[in-house]
Amino acid sequence: MKNVYVVKLGNLYFKEKEGILFGKYRYTMVDNLDDASFFKDFDYTKERAEEIGGKVYKINLEEVKD
Repeated sequence: MKNVYVVKLGNLYFKEKEGILFGKYRYTMVDNLDDASFFKDFDYTKERAEEIGGKVYKINLEEVKD
């Protein structure tokens, strides 16, 4: 499986970016990796991390059999 990326700031993970008035944005952060947004594109993920001052982490997905 391909790798995906997540943005982390302290103990929180990036979930979404929402536009509000006057070109400003509101960022939703979560404390659980399961609720975080996962991205396939590293460059896009890096941009989100730079916006909030966080870091990009690679998540290795591994397929498991039931």
